[in-house]
Amino acid sequence: MESESSSILVDTKRLETLVDGIFAIAMTLLVLALAVPDIIGPLSNAAVQNSLYSLIPSFYTLVMSFILLALFWSNHHRAFHRIKKMNTILLWINVIWLLFIVLVPFSASLTGKYGEFPISHIIFNLNMLGIAVFLGLNWYYAGRSNFIDEKIDPKTVTISKRTNALFIGIALLALLLSFIVPRFSALVYLLIFPLEYLINKI
Repeated sequence: MESESSSILVDTKRLETLVDGIFAIAMTLLVLALAVPDIIGPLSNAAVQNSLYSLIPSFYTLVMSFILLALFWSNHHRAFHRIKKMNTILLWINVIWLLFIVLVPFSASLTGKYGEFPISHIIFNLNMLGIAVFLGLNWYYAGRSNFIDEKIDPKTVTISKRTNALFIGIALLALLLSFIVPRFSALVYLLIFPLEYLINKI
């Protein structure tokens, strides 16, 4: 029964539409952490400025999370430009991946509000690690099941594997830094951009 269900091919376009919708919602929900603060006491320009300064950690987390979600969406979009077939197993790998995506607004809000505590950064980086792992599993399973377009250059497949491994490595490093310098652990994700560039050039 299990082998029979895994052999059933599913339309990848329906999944891509679902992914686009969920990413749009998740990226929009990030801004909810930036609620206009209530000012206690007499109103003045200084009071407003001080209340806005208190939003800096939440704003930093929003920007970082938005960029990471955009990066993951872009990577998934490129992957399914090359993956031409999908069965129910690959479908569920993507559904679980999307579960980690919809958790990002929560973990990002937690980090923005309670950034002085390591546990908030640990949860956020575990969230990122889950996204990276299932994104890599998505490509690995598609390759093993011969779902990748045969016309794709083998070098492109290798680059995609290395990029997915990079995401996992960076998330693991960020998770480790959560125990040492929690407030700055997310900055390590900025390494993705130069390292991904180098991977594409190798």
